[in-house]
This record gives sequence, C-alpha cells and structure tokens, in this order.
Amino acid sequence: MSSTFTIRDIVNEDATASVSDYGAHVLSWAPAGEQTVVWRPKAIHLKEGTAIRGGVPIIFPWFNSGFEGGHVASKKPKHGFARNSFWHYDKEGSSDALLRYTLDSSEINADILSQFVSGPNPQFHAVYTIEVGCELTMSLTVYNDGDEPLSYEEALHTYLQVGDAEQSQVCGLEGADYLDTVLDGDPRCSQGNEPVTFQGMVDRIYYSADTLELRDPVLQRTIIVAKQGAAQTVVWNPGEQAGNAIGDLDEGEWRGFVCVEAVNNRDCAVVVPPHDSHTLQQTLAVKH
Repeated sequence: MSSTFTIRDIVNEDATASVSDYGAHVLSWAPAGEQTVVWRPKAIHLKEGTAIRGGVPIIFPWFNSGFEGGHVASKKPKHGFARNSFWHYDKEGSSDALLRYTLDSSEINADILSQFVSGPNPQFHAVYTIEVGCELTMSLTVYNDGDEPLSYEEALHTYLQVGDAEQSQVCGLEGADYLDTVLDGDPRCSQGNEPVTFQGMVDRIYYSADTLELRDPVLQRTIIVAKQGAAQTVVWNPGEQAGNAIGDLDEGEWRGFVCVEAVNNRDCAVVVPPHDSHTLQQTLAVKH
C-alpha cells in the first residue's frame, strides 16, 4: 500500500471534484456552474496518522470513541482507522466520473482490529466508490469474509458548504427523535415541527433515514442529502466558541459549513452475517 499523499482531481462536463488516496477522502465537489458543495478549510494538513479536516471523512469501524455494552467506549483512534489509512486506488475500476478504492483487514494493525465489537481478528474488505457528476454519490460496501458475524459503526461525515451556518437550516427531520450529545448523558429528545437551526454547538444523532434539505439563504440554494443503508443522521456544527478552538481551522471557518451525515452507530450498529455485505450510501444534489 502506498504511503504517498496523492490527490486526484476529477473534471468532467458535469462536475469537478478532488479526492485524496489517504482516507479515500473526498475533499471537494462542485457541479458545473455551481459553487462548491463539499466544504474544505483554507488549509488542508496532510500528515500520516492524522485525519483530514473537511470534505467527507469515512468513519469506520466505530463512531467517535465507539459504543459497547450500552455505553460510550474509549476506542482509538477516534472515529476508527478508515480515515487514517491509505486506501488502494483501483485504476482499472475508475474513470473520469467514478473513483473506486479498496481496503483490506489484513493491512490493519492487529491491536486496532481487536477493538471490533464482534471480536478480534475480523476478516473483511471494504470497497468505496465515488460517482462524480451533477450529483455526488458515495458508497461504502463492507464485505464480511469471515465465518462469524461482523459488527461495526460507520458514517459518511459530510461537510457541506454554506454561506453562514447560523442562517442555514436542515429540513426533513421534523418529528424525529434524537440524542443530544452536547448535553450530559446524551438525553433522547424530539425535534418537534421546526427545522434544525444552528445557534451555538449542535451535535445530534437523529433516528431518521429520510432525505433532507439543507437550506441556505446566503448562497441562495438548497442541498439535497439522500441516504441508503443508514438508520440515522448526524447533524453537527461546533458553533463559535468550540469552532474557534479547533486547531486545524482558522478563526470563523466554523461558520462556513454544516455536517449532515449518513450514519449507523450505537444501538443501530451494522451486523453483517458471514460472507455477506452491507452498503452505506449518500447522494448530494443542488436545487435553486
């Protein structure tokens, strides 16, 4: 596996995008004639063992520090190893509109693999495809190559560019239950009939797989977020105080993005039977 930080720029008649082999990480995407949709910070820091900020990090096989036995765990690295690994770029399976990456469990440190909820020595391989066009479709398929069930958490941690987070709103989660991880004990709450807005830190795990709209009055557009194979949606923005304390962001950059993520975590973790697979997919589009 290469340890070179290769960034691939995709240009076709429908869109432009850039993707890093490190993490199989989508860094940016813009449909033709549109402003950037997938947000990236002004400066991207490339360092082995460190996650890239912005874009679409692949969260696998645990979310944050993991969840086990009904409680938050303390697994490392945060958000798993997928976003900190050099994935194999499949040149033969790729084109100017499709990128294909693979990652195999045999290439991951055994101590890290031992943290799987389903037990040590898991056998799997993952295939990640990125379809670049007037829509952006990202699909993570995990194949269980072993003889025991494989359990894991996952997310496509998508940063979406907005003109001002505090003026943006996410529609489509009305009435959904969520865990509010900003509050002590992560209490279960209900959204009510209003859209999600961003005044201060927002960090919520919604029990909803519905298609959502991120409405942005500043950039005068709506980003459509559709999901398949996801039981939950995470919505996150750090707000001013926490956002300005993030080391790899410039002051005020927190205002330029909202994260809307396709997720399976905690009590909705994936369980893949032996010699079977599961696909998590997220599709982005823009309307005016």
